[in-house]
Amino acid sequence: MKINVYLRHCYYSKVQEAPGKQRPDWWNKEKVFQNFKNTLNPETTKYTIIYDEHYGKIENTFLSQEKNTHIINCGGEAKSFIETLRYIQTQNHSAEDIIYFLEDDYVHRPEWDNILLEGFTLPVSYVTLYDHRDKYQEMYAELMSKILITECSHLKPVPSTTNTFAVKYKTLIKDLYIHQKYSTDTEPTQDHSKFLDLNQKGNYLISCLPGYSTHCQADLLSPCIDWKKYL
Repeated sequence: MKINVYLRHCYYSKVQEAPGKQRPDWWNKEKVFQNFKNTLNPETTKYTIIYDEHYGKIENTFLSQEKNTHIINCGGEAKSFIETLRYIQTQNHSAEDIIYFLEDDYVHRPEWDNILLEGFTLPVSYVTLYDHRDKYQEMYAELMSKILITECSHLKPVPSTTNTFAVKYKTLIKDLYIHQKYSTDTEPTQDHSKFLDLNQKGNYLISCLPGYSTHCQADLLSPCIDWKKYL
């Protein structure tokens, strides 16, 4: 299996205007990108940058020298996700290829791609590296009753995650209508509802713990890890 990362970047995102979206004090978008490149294994993983130029051109950013880029013009998270889905379908992917949808505000720990590959040795459809802190609230307490294990990590079933996740290409195509549904006529993507829908249809999602990535949102960092040191 190969990991194909589709990394969505933009010059500016209106999502960050929403309440509760504060960044940690160590946040730096360019350093986050360098962290991604420094931690991936080129033997198993390749990436394509999907750049939304609606608010600014790629040549005016630190991505200007990147070669593997595809330019879109959307101005919204959900619209850019739909365009990313369309682009992926034009690529020559095999059924077993892993597609990793990645947003531009995630920090990774080394070996994350190995953990991702191991996750797909389990009988699941979707894998996230983000140990989402809100899943430890009382309403989700029963989720901790079942823990799975691979050679290098423990993983748990979770009901949902953000719009950063991994899936095999054959599963993505089978579930395409669901992914389109929750990113159409809405901003941003209704990711929580989407994964609840997928779960109800038997398409289970697991998360490693502790996380091998974190969303860079100050109050929802993956627990137990000093993420700043990876920048």
